[in-house]
Amino acid sequence: MLPMTAVRMRGISKRYLPSGVHANDGAELVVERGSIHALVGENGAGKTTLMKILAGLELPDSGDIEVDDKPVRISSPARARALGIGMVHQHFLMFDELSAAENIFFGLEPERRPRILGLLGIVDSVKLTERAMTLAQEYGFAVEPSAPVGTLSISSRQQVEILRQLAGQVRILILDEPTSVLTEQETETLFEKLTDLRRMGRTILLVTHKIDEVMQIADRVTVMRRGKTIGTYDTASISANELACLIMGTTPHGESMLHAAPHAAGPSVLRIEGLSTRRRHQGGTGLSGLAFDVHGGEVLGICALSSNGLDELEDVLAGFLAPTAGTCLFCGHQFDARRFHEYRRLLKEGKIAYLPSDRVRRAVALSLPVMDNFIALDRRMYFARGWIRSALAKRATQEAIRGFDISARAEQTTAELSGGNIQKLAVARLFSKERPELFVLCEPTWGLDIRSAEQVHDRIQRARDAGSAVLLLSSDVDEILRLSDRIMVLYRGKQVALLENAGQVNRALIGEYLLGIRSA
Repeated sequence: MLPMTAVRMRGISKRYLPSGVHANDGAELVVERGSIHALVGENGAGKTTLMKILAGLELPDSGDIEVDDKPVRISSPARARALGIGMVHQHFLMFDELSAAENIFFGLEPERRPRILGLLGIVDSVKLTERAMTLAQEYGFAVEPSAPVGTLSISSRQQVEILRQLAGQVRILILDEPTSVLTEQETETLFEKLTDLRRMGRTILLVTHKIDEVMQIADRVTVMRRGKTIGTYDTASISANELACLIMGTTPHGESMLHAAPHAAGPSVLRIEGLSTRRRHQGGTGLSGLAFDVHGGEVLGICALSSNGLDELEDVLAGFLAPTAGTCLFCGHQFDARRFHEYRRLLKEGKIAYLPSDRVRRAVALSLPVMDNFIALDRRMYFARGWIRSALAKRATQEAIRGFDISARAEQTTAELSGGNIQKLAVARLFSKERPELFVLCEPTWGLDIRSAEQVHDRIQRARDAGSAVLLLSSDVDEILRLSDRIMVLYRGKQVALLENAGQVNRALIGEYLLGIRSA
């Protein structure tokens, strides 16, 4: 008879030195075989660390692990894989210069025939691409197998990560915030495939902060807080509100997702006319003739489904991608695509504050301490005459840690932080500086728990009320509806809607524009 318990973890503790952060403190976890088990908790609760221990990426200081009712010691990812355990990380672990197919089947590449070519390690690239295409189609993912991973959008890169684990035939699949960068349609497809895997006897561990997804797909849910296990519950016997209260350690409270009261907008800060870009790679999307403006004291929300131009627009607004056409008027100063370097200068001077959607690749240096990352963008303040003002830098970092509720220490290596705390560090750095004319905020609450997301939303609304213009680029329709004064929708690189966020605008209407069913 097959074992009923796939994973059992007892008394798992993990402390990071020299910072002394106690990521796990006697944590417990029991996962039934052939189930979908969710792991939830606030940022820094210890969820990801516990899963890294199970995946062999971290060694516990103490505790016992059983897999299929047998005691095991998981000393490395290779040992975890030998036990049938695989993990899809929130921060992508791929080779950007290799193609999607090469990443998916890394170490499993089909070799050329005749035999002598195989002995020489020559890969059959045609067969490799065909296998990747077949696998992607089987699981409903729209991945371009031959495209270098470094050129893909965030959601496509995450799909490659998921496909890589599925190609390895794992029996216990760990997914760390898998839907943070997926659209609703992609999430539904993923959940369908996870349900199929569960029917086949696979075990799924889902680390997430989205309560609605837990209630939708999980059989059981374990709640963690401050490194400890609070309890494990059947989702059929607990409500979403009760689960939220367990996560945050509060009593039941009412819904607070209403759109903020309208605010009188000031003069135009940024006006874009005829913005266009070339398609950067096969399967990508170029922008075509975008025209919009954003005023002081206003939030303009811009949303799109994956591969419809939101990533390209972020790259232009962040100064990474020069447009092929278009003009820009910033606070009365006009320049066109040929003078794009002048726009980049606005970012360097701090007149435009940019929060990247990809916090690891663009927002922080993981190998540096938290303090170094916090002060990195303000050389005038912290590097007077070429010397670092250490006392001032440490004091400012500690104030930000307290003010933004970051589970970290100033001297701690940033790589030790959870994904949510890295996001809060990037947000704290942006909102701790002198108020800019324009904020460009891309997926600002990606990976954040309910409480942290609400705190970020409050910061955005305060920045708007103080007179800054805010461009909010987000694939989260609820976030767009809650924060935006006006809403712009992109479809296949074109602007299909620019709406006042009044009473008649809702998820259904925005969805029609996102899917191309309706256009302006």
